[in-house]
Amino acid sequence: MTDKLKVGVIGLGFFGNRHARAYADHPAAELIAVCDSDPARAQIVAQATGARDFSDLHALLQLRDLDAVSICLPDRLHEEAAVAAAEAGKAILLEKPLAHDNYTARRIVAAVEKSGVRFMVGHILRFDPRYVHTFHAAAPERLGMPIHLRAERNGVRATASRLGSSSSILFYMGVHDIDAMQWIARSRINRVYAQKVERLGTGNEDALCAVVNFENGAIGTIDYSWAWPDGLMNGFRSSLEIVGTKSAVYLDCSDQGFYVVEQGGTSGGDTHLWPEINGRITGALADELDHFVKATLSGAPYVQHHREALDAIPVLDALAESAQTAVPVDVLR
Repeated sequence: MTDKLKVGVIGLGFFGNRHARAYADHPAAELIAVCDSDPARAQIVAQATGARDFSDLHALLQLRDLDAVSICLPDRLHEEAAVAAAEAGKAILLEKPLAHDNYTARRIVAAVEKSGVRFMVGHILRFDPRYVHTFHAAAPERLGMPIHLRAERNGVRATASRLGSSSSILFYMGVHDIDAMQWIARSRINRVYAQKVERLGTGNEDALCAVVNFENGAIGTIDYSWAWPDGLMNGFRSSLEIVGTKSAVYLDCSDQGFYVVEQGGTSGGDTHLWPEINGRITGALADELDHFVKATLSGAPYVQHHREALDAIPVLDALAESAQTAVPVDVLR
């Protein structure tokens, strides 16, 4: 491998476009190729970044000088791209969730481990300073034994309408908190009981609430909704808390510390996740890609092992089953 990581991006939607821009600006990366099933979209990104454009991911993966790829496709398209990238010997950054169900996720992991390529799942909260601070504040010597956790993540109905049946509230939004709760609690979820509501006709659940049990005896609650009117400031709000025998930690991401007040109302903007500052993508997403580039070049471990990322998927499957059957479900790993 050369002194720069030669990278391609597969899927140029909301996140893929940002991945491409971040790589193009990175001093230790060289964006050499981008791919999208829409050739016009691929050409636009290629012209903006100086990369080659492709509409066939398999053609992109045949590039001999390509070291790594970011896969930013919809959940249900992850398997084909990830398995092909693994078989082509490319390091992989796969946008969350790992897959749309546990069976598919395990097939991806098996392909990656068989090939021996580097593999990282893009759980952005692992790079959000607010969640990293919460993780360290919840260390056993400070928190004691966890008693209960609560996670809330609410978004706007326009997101659900845009995604339609290509994803779900659990796999698009919920994976963030399932991963974060298990990480921060230092324990896996082993049983869930969920209920959902569907009234807006978006092709998705409008809201899902659940009680979850952890292997260490803690109990948790989750509250997911993307039924909020589109006027919700910043388009989302989230919070997380963990209470232990010694202390408690509370995290509130409901606002970004930035407000614009006009006659029509109050709005805000992203200041933490992927804000564009001085023409560059910054924030937690840029830090995530920076870590991927540097760790891949140096051979250092990624912040999160892919097996830990895999641990979130059977929990999401169990939540979906419980919401459908209205009975508690054990998490099968």
